[in-house]
Amino acid sequence: MKNLLTLAFVCLISGAVTAQNTNIMGCAHDMVLRKMAENNPDFQDRCQTQHNDAIRSIKDGDYQRSSVVYQIPVVFHVVWNTPEQNLSDEVLQRQIEILNEDYRRLNPNAVDTRDEFLPVAADIEVEFYLAEVDNWGNPTDGIDRVETEEPYFFFDIFSTEITLDAVKFSDQGGVDAWNPDEFLNIWVCNIYAGEFAQLFGFAYPPEGAENWEGLIDDVPEDVEGVVLHYTVVSDNNPQATDDNFEGNDGGRVLTHEVGHYLGLRHTWGDGFFDGCAVDDGMEDTPNLSVNNAYTCILGDNTCVDDENDLPDMSENYMDYNQDPCVNIFTNDQKDMMRFNLEEFRPELIDGEFVGVNNVSDVPTIEVYPNPASRFVTIAVDQNMLVSFTDLAGRTVETMQLKAGTNQIQLEGFETGVYLIQNNEGLLLDRLVVQ
Repeated sequence: MKNLLTLAFVCLISGAVTAQNTNIMGCAHDMVLRKMAENNPDFQDRCQTQHNDAIRSIKDGDYQRSSVVYQIPVVFHVVWNTPEQNLSDEVLQRQIEILNEDYRRLNPNAVDTRDEFLPVAADIEVEFYLAEVDNWGNPTDGIDRVETEEPYFFFDIFSTEITLDAVKFSDQGGVDAWNPDEFLNIWVCNIYAGEFAQLFGFAYPPEGAENWEGLIDDVPEDVEGVVLHYTVVSDNNPQATDDNFEGNDGGRVLTHEVGHYLGLRHTWGDGFFDGCAVDDGMEDTPNLSVNNAYTCILGDNTCVDDENDLPDMSENYMDYNQDPCVNIFTNDQKDMMRFNLEEFRPELIDGEFVGVNNVSDVPTIEVYPNPASRFVTIAVDQNMLVSFTDLAGRTVETMQLKAGTNQIQLEGFETGVYLIQNNEGLLLDRLVVQ
């Protein structure tokens, strides 16, 4: 277990270790952060300076937004003490689907994004799938189940160590990470509610990311990944009510935590100063002074910026809001996440992509009606082999299409979104089955 300098520890919590709770709407660590700000006058400036450096690397450097759709292999480490904590395959598979919906802007509630924010709404072009080969080269379903004698794992906010990292080590009752250069490790466990609040999850930013350089001391790669409380996984979780909290049962905690894993900060500037002055560094997320506190209130405008002032973007995944009320990442957030992925976690995506959408030889395809229910017509300009893949990465159907019009029956398709790809892995279109 690593030791962090007090300053580094608190700054880490502010933007990368996110804690959501039932007793206090927001982050229990805010009280600690404000106290640290009182004791360390330069604390805010140091955190903000590092983050601004990363923004400049994107805006002023050579970084160009690519059209490659990255795919990231995921392993769920289910560390359970009671049968209720040992979530089913169906729950974990559905969580992957939700993650893909949110990161590809295929989420059903994308239609709820307010008009003023539609111009900056982004398809992150990152997809996730359950790993098919494990850490040792063996076939896997991407789910690693480990029974533990520990009744819970806890986050001690007064310690200089991240005590919840115990779940990531076999000798401390958890399970060791699979190679974090090649897998997104997600630990699912029982997180102790504690005296202050119920924590739902946390994640580390990429080691080496410029917005954290010098503020985190030697973060070992074997703790990189996401930790989730077992009650917040997916929207079909039979244990969702175990935490006595409403609005966190839609699978969006992981969407939020993966945002931190890829280097995003909270939209209110991490909640420990005047958010109107700090913010998250993203030009296309309006400044807001405080988080939404899970109220689902839209229309607040807690910071007045300029003549083009916009209301708080309370529907952003990086705010603290109820799962049904969040529905958007922005273009600047997309650039930050993809930049950090390419620069600091490239082995996650090497050789793994759906395709480049702007190449000159993309086949012409037309899919109608879309959404469809009983059948769909697909018109193509050439003979081709295509596959239909659901958002959990499972191939549902593969078929040969002839140049011209093809009518396809959909009896074997469940309700959901399917990616249509050719035999080279190029994304051709999406089919929505109702």
